[in-house]
Amino acid sequence: MEKLGISLGLLISQLVNFTLLAVLLYLLLYKPVLKMLNQRKERIARSMADVDAARAAAANAQQEYDRKIAEAQRRSQEIIAQAAQTGEQAGAEIKTAAIREAETIRQQAREDAAQEKAQILADAQKQIAGLSMMATERVLGQALDPDLQRKLIDQFLSEMGGSVTPTGHSEP
Repeated sequence: MEKLGISLGLLISQLVNFTLLAVLLYLLLYKPVLKMLNQRKERIARSMADVDAARAAAANAQQEYDRKIAEAQRRSQEIIAQAAQTGEQAGAEIKTAAIREAETIRQQAREDAAQEKAQILADAQKQIAGLSMMATERVLGQALDPDLQRKLIDQFLSEMGGSVTPTGHSEP
């Protein structure tokens, strides 16, 4: 081998050096680098698992949020519908009360008008009776018996549609 320019002692020492260097590199560099890479791989795997768990939690939270929003909207629609129904009922009650009150006022007005009409008619009949008595006294030149005169006037007024009683109220 010496003819090839290779020295056996140098070759063995280089092989021993190379083997020693490979063993040292394996022990001092390769194993720690592998250990560090494995730890990093585990950290990444844990991070990915955490991310997946966070995504799942976020999805669950979003679903819960959506469910609560839908429930709140449903409740608000129920409240709005109930308020509208209550408003309609209150409106109907107010309208009914107003109609009743208006009818009461109309009835009272009719009664008042009838009383006023009767009063005016009674006053008119009194005036007619008084004027008739004065006219009779002037025509005859003397006063007639007040009872006879009253009887004649009542008879006349009853033929016209009503009579005046001595108290001044009309009778049908």
